[in-house]
Amino acid sequence: MKKLCILFLIIFLIGIIPINTFAISARSAVVLDAASGRILFEHNSRERRGMASTTKIMTALCALEYGDMEKIVTISKTASGVEGSSMYLAPNEKLRLSDLVYGLMLVSGNDAATAIAESISGSTQKFAELMNKKALEIGAFDTSFTNPHGLSDENHFTTAYDLAKITAYAIKNPLFRDIVATKSKSLPQTEGGFPRHLVNHNKFLSMYDGCIGVKTGFTKATGRCLVTAVEKNGLKLICVTLNDPDDWSDHKNLFDSAYSTFTPHKVKSSNEVITTAPLKNGEVDKVDLIVPNDIYIPIKQGEESLIKISAEPFEELTAPVSAGDVLGTLKVKINDTNCGEFPLIANADIAERKAIFKTSKTGFGKTFKKLFYAWITCFE
Repeated sequence: MKKLCILFLIIFLIGIIPINTFAISARSAVVLDAASGRILFEHNSRERRGMASTTKIMTALCALEYGDMEKIVTISKTASGVEGSSMYLAPNEKLRLSDLVYGLMLVSGNDAATAIAESISGSTQKFAELMNKKALEIGAFDTSFTNPHGLSDENHFTTAYDLAKITAYAIKNPLFRDIVATKSKSLPQTEGGFPRHLVNHNKFLSMYDGCIGVKTGFTKATGRCLVTAVEKNGLKLICVTLNDPDDWSDHKNLFDSAYSTFTPHKVKSSNEVITTAPLKNGEVDKVDLIVPNDIYIPIKQGEESLIKISAEPFEELTAPVSAGDVLGTLKVKINDTNCGEFPLIANADIAERKAIFKTSKTGFGKTFKKLFYAWITCFE
């Protein structure tokens, strides 16, 4: 009887616990849903490690957000002479910043990374400060950049989870997505240089259906690093592996497992009123909060009943507010595991309530109010 009970317990556990049929080679790995931020798989995902040229995801992002893509950049001797992978820039050659970003992301040019940093911030050191500022804004708190290219430095590190978060943010930028999805790019003759044909080092673009990028990396110190993004079956997923000798196979297996296990589940609809929050000093005393877009999260079979949703308006909301202002957060959990946080926004403009009396710098307003209230009390 005891053996029979144990057998039934084993069968039950096998039925509810997903079992990976493969082993990964990566020292650190994560699969992240780009829309919700839900972690679908992780292995040492919070351990700090070198990231090699996957650094350039942040370099490209900062170039797109802070640079002028039409700007003509003159290549310095420093940029031209930087070691490692290169797009073979010559001193005093002139290129558009946009062409440098293609050289950065397709052929992993360290020279392009340095030229971009110098163009935007004046030096690689100042540009690294910009990269670190952006990482904190995104919520990558275990990441530190000391350069724009990824050459090894003990103070230059990230985690698989942080790098996935950075990538999820980056692929929201349409131009970033266009660049990292480009398999090859021909650049015209440059002043002081030559025409170039760039071929993307990211073989996963051709290896896996639905792949939309993102970046390869390698140094002897970090090992092979790879970030890929795939969009299909209603889910946009990001996979990061750090120090992985078999990264192409690992990414394929991780995506295959994720897409066979998880499906998108609609949690809330766009413009649906989620909650109503109290509002101070407004023409009305409350404001309806909505979500701007449909919200989907990836779930496994049987998780529908485990979804928990909580709406958390910010404290002390005060008029005026405009439609679209972010005034709270919608949190989605499965059991006690966070599966995404989404902005709650105001669904209408609400003006500030007009005061009957306004304070006068001369003191006349205060005096008038005192006389008015004294007169009113005479009739009480």
